[in-house]
Amino acid sequence: MSISPRRKRDRERKTNEIVVAAENEFFSKGYEKTTMESIAAKLELTKPALYRYFKNKDDLYYAVVLRGTIILANMMDKEVASQDTGIKKIYATGLAYCKFYKEYPDYTKVLLEAKADFSPVKDSINLEKLIEYSTKQLTIMCNAIETGKKDGTIRADIDTFMTALYLIESTTAILQLSKNTEFAIKSMGINKEEFIRHSFKLMGNSIENNDKENNI
Repeated sequence: MSISPRRKRDRERKTNEIVVAAENEFFSKGYEKTTMESIAAKLELTKPALYRYFKNKDDLYYAVVLRGTIILANMMDKEVASQDTGIKKIYATGLAYCKFYKEYPDYTKVLLEAKADFSPVKDSINLEKLIEYSTKQLTIMCNAIETGKKDGTIRADIDTFMTALYLIESTTAILQLSKNTEFAIKSMGINKEEFIRHSFKLMGNSIENNDKENNI
């Protein structure tokens, strides 16, 4: 039997309320200390009622991850669309990451924690969209590299897919600085955002076509 439009809207609204409550719990307590009981209590729901919307804590956690993934992908899309050359588009992806890191530190944390493994949510309805938006980030990067190869601002001798992966994985590593590294750069009077921007510039330099004069 099909669900009426009204019931569908009500379910979507309630699902969103649950994700917002779960988000606040995960952000404030972390994954390990957050429980389905604490989320249900925030919403004044029973656990059985909560389980009618989400199978388990992992399912809810990755619903939060999905929200952050969509925000980042859309920010990348917007920044890249504002640039006209391939290398500028690559730098724009770095700018999007910087803005995301600065404006959404909690989402940044959960995305970095979840990035390595989607297997806990393999049976969730969120998996398809997680893959879709994660792939979108990779596609944006690949398209920027291809644009740069065609307009001469990016080296033609590099593999597009592997370079896009390198840039994304390098960015992830930079955002996950160890406490020792953070202490070291702070002791030199450098803040983390400044170091991140410097690192993005170095990554851009490694793929830029220096045989063509660019106004970056």
